[in-house]
Amino acid sequence: MLFSEIYSAYYNTVASIIACAQKGCLDSDSLYKIVRDSAFPESVMTIGSSLESGKWPLIKKDYTTNIKESPTMPLSLLQKSWLKAVIGDKRFRLFADEDLLSRLEVQLKDTEPLFSGNDFSFYDKYSDGDPYDDEQYIKNFRTVLEAVHKKKLVQVEYAGRFGQGKRFSCSPYKIEYSEKDDKFRLLAEVRKRRAVLNIARIKHCELTEKDTTSELSEKDFPFNKRASVTLEIYNERKAMERVMLAFAHFEKSAVQISNYKYQLTLNYDSFDETELVIRVLSFGPMVKVLEPESFRNLIRERIARQMELMEG
Repeated sequence: MLFSEIYSAYYNTVASIIACAQKGCLDSDSLYKIVRDSAFPESVMTIGSSLESGKWPLIKKDYTTNIKESPTMPLSLLQKSWLKAVIGDKRFRLFADEDLLSRLEVQLKDTEPLFSGNDFSFYDKYSDGDPYDDEQYIKNFRTVLEAVHKKKLVQVEYAGRFGQGKRFSCSPYKIEYSEKDDKFRLLAEVRKRRAVLNIARIKHCELTEKDTTSELSEKDFPFNKRASVTLEIYNERKAMERVMLAFAHFEKSAVQISNYKYQLTLNYDSFDETELVIRVLSFGPMVKVLEPESFRNLIRERIARQMELMEG
């Protein structure tokens, strides 16, 4: 296991207790309070009793400690190798400034990355993703990201769908990433209307000192909401294998109903609904939509339009 929530929580909790003991302010009440606040409910018995009984010889009976140095959790070689691989991703520069990148490169210079981009072959991703190497794109992304965190208005120079230039101010709410498109989108309010902006189309943007007065939330963006569809798959001509490959980038769960029948539930963004309908139809009678009824209606409408075109 690369990272363990359980063990990390235990180690960080004990480190906090030791740090408190080093300051001379630890007692039984504060010890158990740290455990309750930092670890899991069942950890009260495990960590608290182990330290007070001396089973873990880190805290003495008078709630002091012989440990002189501040407790730390150094990264394992596997964790360093994973981190070296992550910082090799072009998208990492969008979230990390040059100072952090330089320090990481120095600290990990003798570490081999756990994997590289060449180890993966994406067959279901568009090839015209965002220009992650472009310095202006990186600058714009960081500006928008800062605006989201600080809730500030942004002045934007934007290229429309047909190349026409637009200038406006917007209230950024959230940045989303489409794995299929390999693009980042900004959900924002523009002229009191909800908008989705492709960050790659932002030519220039500036952070203002004005706080955003908009109180946007997920319900304000009904055009991009999470949805799910349940499919029944008849496993003829390796249909199940082909379906799993076709929907590899979607969050999903599958259940085997019989030797030749499976039930698959896909979770998706409503942005992807039209493409999802087309992909489901491509499997013909091997795939049946069970629910929801709204998605079944989309399938019916699409088939009806295709029949009209054939008859015409």
